[in-house]
Amino acid sequence: MISRYKNKHSNKYLKFALVLIIGLILPAISSLGISPGRTSIDYDPGMEKDIEITIINNEHKNIEVRLYSTLHDEFGTLTLFEDSLEFFPSEDRKTIKYKIEFPGNQTDLEPGLHIGEIVAVQIPKFAEKDTFIGATVAVVSQLYVYVPCPGKCIEAGLEVLDAETNSTATFIVPVINRGKVGIGDARAIIDIFNLDFEKKATIQTDSLSIEPGARAELSAKWDVNLNAGNYLAKITVIYDGESTSFEKEFSVGDKLLSIESIFVNNFQLGEIAKLQILVENRWNQDLDDVFANLIVFNDRDQVMTDIKSSNEDIPALSKKTLIAYWDTVGVEEGEYDGKLLVKYGKKSSDKNLILKISENSLDIFGVGYAIQPKGGRGFDVTTILLVVIILLIVINISWFIFFRRLKGKK
Repeated sequence: MISRYKNKHSNKYLKFALVLIIGLILPAISSLGISPGRTSIDYDPGMEKDIEITIINNEHKNIEVRLYSTLHDEFGTLTLFEDSLEFFPSEDRKTIKYKIEFPGNQTDLEPGLHIGEIVAVQIPKFAEKDTFIGATVAVVSQLYVYVPCPGKCIEAGLEVLDAETNSTATFIVPVINRGKVGIGDARAIIDIFNLDFEKKATIQTDSLSIEPGARAELSAKWDVNLNAGNYLAKITVIYDGESTSFEKEFSVGDKLLSIESIFVNNFQLGEIAKLQILVENRWNQDLDDVFANLIVFNDRDQVMTDIKSSNEDIPALSKKTLIAYWDTVGVEEGEYDGKLLVKYGKKSSDKNLILKISENSLDIFGVGYAIQPKGGRGFDVTTILLVVIILLIVINISWFIFFRRLKGKK
């Protein structure tokens, strides 16, 4: 009787543990990846450029992947050298090329950003006619083409950090000089409104000079004396007598989406790093199409890396891991400034980062908040969970053998 009771309950606990562990592992696994998430180039009339991207078969499955290209503005030609790939279980990645070509006589292009995309779609396995098994997975690598201005023009955004009631918030206006002429003096004026369009505050950033193609961050502090809620920031960037304006909604109070940690396991410089970004939805409603965007700058404050994760839906009051891939071929050892943005709808959570890169480690540190660094050849979460499963199986077998022997003696 005792033996039957013990085995019955140990089996029940084992099954519960297995279900729990599998439930934790499966949502974090994505069957298809792509790197880089974004490539940025400057427009040059008559230019032809081959660009490499890597398609990643995370689960080592036998899958077929179809490739599509699109250019949002018809100012050039984007051509894929391959339109389909087949992966065998032994293959974890394949590299393909595509070409961007610009005509040499086009002079009426609108200055600014033009976007192209390479879309990789995993084709479902068909069981019989008109039916299939599994869900379709798609990942995107973006191509950002910047058409420079003949004179002075800028690209600007807004990031709001630590906007909590009765605290000090930091407003950062990143400005990129997209023109061919340097900017001697750039500054920003930020007007803050509630959603009834009543002005609540005005702050002004510091001023900086910006070289052609360079990036600068205009910043200002604000003592938050408003109630928690959503507000609207109207930003005017003034540069050498010219100006541009835009607006962005932000929140005061607990952030709806917080960045909890970043894990990088089994990093090796020159290979593709898998970044696991844990985020928490603190709102009582689901958030749709959430993605992470990591930007890394070189020592001239120019964008060196710009990658993004796939889009995910995050249920209310829950956590999810966003996966992004960074191809570190050509990256040198050293310390780099970075920025992590997790975007959802018209809002985003922004974090400044410091990335320390060596041959076999990538340590990521935050500025003013806790980001857990993880690098080198250590154990990852999946490995630990598998060890727990093995231990539970061993314990269950040990109980079984012990009570069999006890019964035999009786």
